[in-house]
Parts: sequence; C-alpha cells; structure tokens
Amino acid sequence: MLTNANSPVAAYAFTTLTVIPGVLEYKHAKIQVLDVPGVVSGAAAGRGRGKEVLAVIRNADLIIVLMDVFHPEHYGVLVKEIYDTGVRINQKKPDVKIVKTTRGGVNVGTTVKLEYLTKEMITAMLKEFKINNADIIIRENITPDQLIDVIESSKQYIPAIVVANKADLLTRETLDDFNKKLLPAKADIFISANIKYNIQELKDLIFERLNFIRIYLKEVNKKADMEVPLIMLKASSIKDVCLKLHKDFLQKYKFARVWGKSAKFPGMKVVKPEHILEDSDILEIHLR
Repeated sequence: MLTNANSPVAAYAFTTLTVIPGVLEYKHAKIQVLDVPGVVSGAAAGRGRGKEVLAVIRNADLIIVLMDVFHPEHYGVLVKEIYDTGVRINQKKPDVKIVKTTRGGVNVGTTVKLEYLTKEMITAMLKEFKINNADIIIRENITPDQLIDVIESSKQYIPAIVVANKADLLTRETLDDFNKKLLPAKADIFISANIKYNIQELKDLIFERLNFIRIYLKEVNKKADMEVPLIMLKASSIKDVCLKLHKDFLQKYKFARVWGKSAKFPGMKVVKPEHILEDSDILEIHLR
C-alpha cells in the first residue's frame, strides 16, 4: 500500500517469506521500504531465519512495528527479539564517554546524580569487560543495562513507529483490550491497509520520523524551484547543502540568501555556512 511493490498478501500469517523491497515516493523523497518476514519468538537466536531478518532491521533508519489489532500480545515478543539483536528502538545513545588508559585504574566522573549506579558498581562492571584502566564521564542518569550497551559499543539506536493494522474491524471492546495489553507502549497510528484508512497519515508520520526537511533552491536573479525540493535532514546547515550539491561549492562559497523560517527577514544575507536551515526554506547560494 505504501510502495505498490508486489508483496504477497493473504488472510493468514507468514505470507512474506523473503525481504520484499519497494520505494515510497513522498514529498519528493525516495524512501526505500523493506517488507521483512514475520518475527517469531527466538528469532534473535536464529529460529525461523530470524537472524537474517533482524540483520536487515539493524541497517534501517526507521522501523515500523506492524501490529494486528487483535493480537497486542505480539508486541512484547517483537520488541524483545529486536532488543536481543542489539537494536534499541526509540532510545538515544547514552551520553557516556569511556577513554581507555594505560594506568591509574578506573576514574569515574559524573555531571548528574545517578539513581541506579554507584561508582563502585561502575568500576566492577568495567572490570567484568576487562577494562581495568579508563576515564569515564557520565552525563545522564543511566541504568546498568545502558552502561553495558555503551561498553559493548555494538548497539544500534533506531526510531520506530508502532502501527496497528485492521482498524476497520475495531470495536470499542477490541480497542480497549488492545490498548490495555499494549501498555506501557501505545500505537502511534491505527490504519487499515484493506480500505486505505490513514495511509496518507502514515506516510506523513514516516517522513516526520525520518527527520526530513525540504529545501527549495533558487538561482541568482531567477525564481525559486518550488516544484522539486532538495531533501535534507533536520538541523542541516548551508554547509551541508553545499556538500550535497557539489564538493567544490563549499570552497567557493561567498554568501547565501535565505527566505523562510530560519531567516529573520526575507532574503536575509548569510555569510557563515554554518547557518541552520528549516523545512521549506528557500536558499540562494552565491559562489566566488
């Protein structure tokens, strides 16, 4: 429904047996969508070709956790398998820095009060991983599991959308049961692929969660191209745009003019390429 790809569909589980690729073209962004086979309990350990499926997930920029409204109990299984494969959904990498040293033991510095760890616990945990000499700076209140994730440094932190399908078959009773069993998690959006309910809203949500913005480019003394924007990530600067357009643009950069939310006034002259752009800004780059 998102990509028009020919992915097998039937009224029973596990109709998708291989990874089916498709492309979602939305707001001029081309987003590759991979429909992966269903995940079973024990997938992270290799059951049901689970390792192959979950390896695809590790390389994604966004995960859609697709739920059946009549089976909210599947959510816990899915999230556990994703967790066991080293993916942390909707989490940020803990603000912890570990620098190994040659001597001096373990030195722990914190900028916040730790509720779940003591310095003795941190030292012991590092030594469990054969780190006997290191400087560690902790800038947020983390749990022991989060510290282990940092030490192992092999985890992927990926945003996720929880999508509940078959919304056209919902009753008040099934909705209440679904929400109750899904707690403390909740569905981000209810859809029906069968009757195309909320599909457009799902596309909007995907675009938003991927942190995309649209930048409209303008040549000097010409109108801006408002038909085909340049797709960038949130917090991108003029420097980032230059590097994306051509490797020589940054070296030849003189100044830019900006119209839109990031400009104090229309056509604002910007000398520094570090200026952060916002969605729907119009950008005119002047080169030497």
